[in-house]
Amino acid sequence: MAHATINGASEAHAPTKLQANIKRFATVYLAGLLVLLVVLFQMHASEIFRFFQHVWVFLPIGIFGAVIANSTGTGGGVVFVPAFNSLSGAAEMGVIPMDISVDPVSTVGISFLIQCFGMSVGAVSWVWRFYASDNPPGGRIDGLSFLHIVFTILLTTIPALLLTQWAFFGSVDGSVLLTAFKWFSLILGIVLLVFTWAYQKVKPYRFRPELTDTYWLLGLGAIGGVITAFFSVGVGELVAVYLIFRKFPTPSAIAIAVIVSVISVISGVGYHLVNGNIVWPIALMAIPGAMIGGFIARLFAVWLGPLWLKTFASVWIIASSAFLILGPLLGVLSK
Repeated sequence: MAHATINGASEAHAPTKLQANIKRFATVYLAGLLVLLVVLFQMHASEIFRFFQHVWVFLPIGIFGAVIANSTGTGGGVVFVPAFNSLSGAAEMGVIPMDISVDPVSTVGISFLIQCFGMSVGAVSWVWRFYASDNPPGGRIDGLSFLHIVFTILLTTIPALLLTQWAFFGSVDGSVLLTAFKWFSLILGIVLLVFTWAYQKVKPYRFRPELTDTYWLLGLGAIGGVITAFFSVGVGELVAVYLIFRKFPTPSAIAIAVIVSVISVISGVGYHLVNGNIVWPIALMAIPGAMIGGFIARLFAVWLGPLWLKTFASVWIIASSAFLILGPLLGVLSK
């Protein structure tokens, strides 16, 4: 009887210990991000003050981009790329200094760095809600299956991303890169919108990956790594669409997409730091906003609900892509 009681007590306390460990890790990790942000601000304070009147707008843009990214699983690049492209056009017209103009390569680099911070907060928020909260939501993927999916994707994503960056990214023409991003985003948004409404009445019923899912996730991870290397977004979107298509719960699919995305951009941001692809005044204005947006994104996602959340994400991706494609023709963006 005593033995059973001890085992029962151990089993009862196991979740509490896991929750404590997650909370401890999350606290230390977020504190580390804040310290790093303060250090970066100190290193680039003079640049920030010099261009503050031109870059302050990226604080609210960072909030909006992170809300989109962390509530839908789509990378913040779908918000930042149109904003950066508009800034570049303003620099060419003499409205702002050329020192803070952003070319397509810098756009990718800045987006990588911003997502390292904003999507980190979003990832912590989702994990806290699912596995550290005293009242976790129903219909979630169990912890082992969650980790299995994440690590399966990253097994091919990170090598593909790093190989693409160091072997191919530097040789790609910036205008070609931007054009490819526009059409990739447009197609992605349309596909997501079609899936959202075609399967709106189908209840999620899959909570553990099958062997077939593992093969697909390995393949999507490799493809997503290549796309993310070029655009700063890609792997999260592919994973979210696949998991939703396979009838996994939407919140879990989004959480996995956010976690995979942030680990991917953290793995790849070193390339852009080494190659000087960061325009620091812009990045450091957007990062605090992105961290705020990452914190409130989950609340926004819960408020909207799965159907309208996916619809919102789809419409935003389509609209921003159309803006990038039509903007130069209408004279509101640089060509």
